[in-house]
Amino acid sequence: MKRHRILLFLLCLTGFTTTCHHVLGQPADQNRPEEDKVHLISAQVAELYELFGVSYRKITGPARFLHNDTYILCDTAIWNTEQNVIHAVGNVQIIQEGTRLTGETIHYLGDLNTAEVRGRVVELIDKDENRLRTQHLNFNTKDSIGYFFNGGSMVDNEGTILESRRGYYYSKEKLFCLYEHVEMGTDTLKIKADSLYYHTDLNLAEFWGNVQAWHTDGFLTCREGTYEREKELFHFLDDVFIQTGEQEINADDVHYNRLNNSGRLLKNVQIRDTTQQVLVLGDRLDFRREPDWVQVTESPVFIACETDPETNRTDSLFLGADTLRVFTTTMGEMDSLDRSRAFERREIPVRTKPSLPADSLPAADTLVAADTLKTSEPVPKKEEVPIDPENELIEKMIRADSLDIQMSLIKADSVLLAGVRQEGDSLFNTMEVHHFYGYNNVKVYRSDLQSVCDSLVLNSIDSVLRQYGKPVIWNQESQLSADSVFFRFSRDSLYRVDLLSGSFLISQEEEIFFHQIKANMMQAHIKDNDIYRFDALKNVKALFYIPEDSLITSLNIKECEEMNVMLKERRAERITYKKSVKSDMIPLFELKKEQERLSDFNWRATERPVDRYSITQRSIKRSPQQTENVYISPLFPYTLKYFPKVHALPSTLRSGVTIDAVKELNRREREDRINPFLPLESFRDSIIMAKPREEIRQTEESRPVPVRQRIPPDRRRITTILEQKKSEIQEIE
Repeated sequence: MKRHRILLFLLCLTGFTTTCHHVLGQPADQNRPEEDKVHLISAQVAELYELFGVSYRKITGPARFLHNDTYILCDTAIWNTEQNVIHAVGNVQIIQEGTRLTGETIHYLGDLNTAEVRGRVVELIDKDENRLRTQHLNFNTKDSIGYFFNGGSMVDNEGTILESRRGYYYSKEKLFCLYEHVEMGTDTLKIKADSLYYHTDLNLAEFWGNVQAWHTDGFLTCREGTYEREKELFHFLDDVFIQTGEQEINADDVHYNRLNNSGRLLKNVQIRDTTQQVLVLGDRLDFRREPDWVQVTESPVFIACETDPETNRTDSLFLGADTLRVFTTTMGEMDSLDRSRAFERREIPVRTKPSLPADSLPAADTLVAADTLKTSEPVPKKEEVPIDPENELIEKMIRADSLDIQMSLIKADSVLLAGVRQEGDSLFNTMEVHHFYGYNNVKVYRSDLQSVCDSLVLNSIDSVLRQYGKPVIWNQESQLSADSVFFRFSRDSLYRVDLLSGSFLISQEEEIFFHQIKANMMQAHIKDNDIYRFDALKNVKALFYIPEDSLITSLNIKECEEMNVMLKERRAERITYKKSVKSDMIPLFELKKEQERLSDFNWRATERPVDRYSITQRSIKRSPQQTENVYISPLFPYTLKYFPKVHALPSTLRSGVTIDAVKELNRREREDRINPFLPLESFRDSIIMAKPREEIRQTEESRPVPVRQRIPPDRRRITTILEQKKSEIQEIE
């Protein structure tokens, strides 16, 4: 038995000597300073041996060594005092200022201040109980830097998982730097990246390169970002793409606070609603949830796409303004005046049939050529119709103080926090109301419709889109304007447009001739996105230029209380006048200058958006392929190997992927054996694995084997957080 022990000891010494000379490349300095020497603090037995002229000490214990204020513990050690090298086995530990490192063997190179710790499970635990597990870890006792390779996993004290193929641990900075196959997991988030820095003292992660993130309700890709665990703050940068169940979001800079569900998107923002075919563009978007509130500034644009089911042709509406805002309130939170007016607008009756004509118009009294009209038989006069309740309600709306309209716009910011308590049914008070606001320099473009105004308002109570501040609408050669314009919708379909107070219609016949209609109010009735009827109500005045043989020869002046125009294929088919009808025909050569225009005539063609680029120059990004076909969710194979119980927890979003994780782990381990990380393996071994023998011989003869680096230099990316930490450490030192 004693003979076998001596033989085993000699074999260990022989391999140990070869390793020392190969690693260090030169003999040790016999006169090294005292502080650079490794000191034996305690042991049970210390025996002196000599082999090939080199003195060794066999230490049995438990034994304790001290170097660089770091304790090295083991059961048995072979100590080369001349080379300042220790090879320790059995319950090995390295302890330094709260950091504890355990494994099966330690190969400690005192001159390099490096401990090579190996084992089936090598574990590093810092003072905050963050645990790193691997099989290969080198630790620099002087700089307090650890380096692991061929796979490792870390679980922090709050359950956050981090793993990678290789990485560094900086004890003084409380920093983990991870590279290759980087994956991170929390209870609600999974991240993959090329590299990741995790600050354990700040609970903050920084990541770069091909970043992919999976949240409970969405997916994200970008080039870099940060995640602050305690405050649940996310910051993503550089070509950010977010996909949820209903939206696709693009931006260059994204801030998100998960605790209060609020955030900010900056630069080249695009949001695509895949369910409603709606897009929002801009350079800044602020949002918060519960209740929903979104504000887009810095050249915002709203785009609604509509596809004709018959022709499959897509037409888009572009809406731009200085500010666009969408938010949700409840009935109880709304101002009582705004709510009552919304119900009044909703309760306006919709006419299904026009009343029979009172006075027929000859074929020449039309807006278009006479051959488009049908001659109708005279209709007998009926009894006077009672007062139309619709007109009475409209008059009341026209008399509404314009200051109230402006105040309703100002209240938009505070309406979410108003908290107005209303009496009545609590279910009614908690019903959600959706609002849409556009402020300042509002412009609208569609192929068949253009518009400008100062502000635009819509809510889901009345489904009425209201324009204020000198609104104008253009349709082909016609221009419509009023003090305010209401677009009325039913089931997302436009059925009527009301022009309230000071309404004016201008249609250009030639360069200098304009047909004109002026009234207190006008209504355009719409079906299947086409106008089939037009009404002018109260104090109607009209000027029509009458052509003969395609040459305008006279002007027809009309006055009445109500005018109805029936259209077919956007051409006037019949025009009727009612109540106090006056008509006058003036030849063109007798026409005076002041008779050519009605009062308040204002042709605003220079303000008309000519195309969608008048609204925005931004290009629209195409919708990408489905992410599940392109990106694979993290499997955390190293965590499965080193923390199997943590990997099995459903809270870490890893349920049902164990088989895939095992396959991925086997693939990576084969990759490590075939192509190991070169700085950690000898150059000779890497050549043997990669080339045939003849090439190996030629390479060995022509190329010297370099000295093995115990901890490869880390070319860290300097970030703002690292600079702050560096300055703090310098101040302390």
